[in-house]
Amino acid sequence: MIEISHVLYGDLKPGGLDSRLPPSVNIEMMIMNATTLCRTHRTFSLPPSTADVPGVRRALVDTLVEWGLPEDGELLYALGLIASELVTNAVTHAGAHTPSIVVTLAIGEEGTLELGVSDNCRVFPRQRATSPEATHGRGTAIVDALLAEFGGSLTSERHPHGKTLWAQLPGALS
Repeated sequence: MIEISHVLYGDLKPGGLDSRLPPSVNIEMMIMNATTLCRTHRTFSLPPSTADVPGVRRALVDTLVEWGLPEDGELLYALGLIASELVTNAVTHAGAHTPSIVVTLAIGEEGTLELGVSDNCRVFPRQRATSPEATHGRGTAIVDALLAEFGGSLTSERHPHGKTLWAQLPGALS
């Protein structure tokens, strides 16, 4: 296995790929604490902080482009938004219980793209009615709408210490 930090972020030197991340992202200490690298699976972990969401989104988008998704396509944009919403939801609602949020990106059977977000809270997100003035509460509806547009689905699974939400897009990388 090759450490993902060397592939995605060069040697962590100025002007490398890491220069695209905001200054608040401490590559050595958090997001790029990535654990595995192969053609069909990447795992990232980050602390429960909304400030770190853009860095994870960028790493996921970079991985998807490396895996062959068109860089200027609507699907790539939608996946970045889906990832942002799921990770932000985990940070907002499970951050107090979760020392590290784990984001998994994988290619499943027949090119199904699988995006998992794991946290240590056993409560599953649900859509709720929001007023037009509300500034929060639309993330799950946004994720569901984007997945439906591209023929995908959102599923969940419990694990001993919490849950994982899986956004699945059949044939996205076939």
